[in-house]
Amino acid sequence: MGLIAEFRLTGADLALVDVAAGVPAATVEFESVQAAPSGPPEFVVRTVGADREAVEAAFAEADSVTDHSLVVADGDTRRYQCRPTGGPPEGLEALADNRSVPDRVTVTPDGWTERRWFADREEFDAFREFCRANDYTFGLDRLVEVDDDTGASDAEEPGPFGAVDGDASRPPGMTQPQREALVLAHEMGYFDVPRTASTADVADELGVAPASCSERLRRAQSHLVAQFRRADTNIKPRID
Repeated sequence: MGLIAEFRLTGADLALVDVAAGVPAATVEFESVQAAPSGPPEFVVRTVGADREAVEAAFAEADSVTDHSLVVADGDTRRYQCRPTGGPPEGLEALADNRSVPDRVTVTPDGWTERRWFADREEFDAFREFCRANDYTFGLDRLVEVDDDTGASDAEEPGPFGAVDGDASRPPGMTQPQREALVLAHEMGYFDVPRTASTADVADELGVAPASCSERLRRAQSHLVAQFRRADTNIKPRID
């Protein structure tokens, strides 16, 4: 039984975050990390959606990486090699035997958004503790158990108030359809005063029946209230 984790990392010294900040309209992704015989590893980075001058100016001004060079260009998609500045993170040897494989790492001006495969929960916990030890904030978006024969089987998601690391004691997380309905309803003005979107409006946007939309919203709001009550121990149940 393996795990797929989708999470966000933020930290003062994450490589390439300053590059992404220099070209905020572009997509910046790791393609590979190649170990070097000595010194820091070599990154292969893909950029999409910005012209060459802007991307190379962002690399040149960045403090987190050095020695950038263009490998190949295809339209507005380019691949660069570069190296991180500074020494390796503390305790890197602790991950030498970690059975995890990055599937996607996107760099934003705020940090890294990553999807990674783990052999088991122990390996996930070790990776998460490594991030904490190096002062990276780890925000878990989704944790899915994967059966080797049948694929994804179960999911752990953070609470609606942004619980991270899977540490917060909370009720079972919202389903993705419930969360989607809640976020869409908020964006459309369903919760505004006065209300600017009806249940039918939200249902039409989702492509579901109004009754299904109403049920999703009620269940999502129930999760929100339950999470709030768990987080605030000063709230006591009413006793008639």
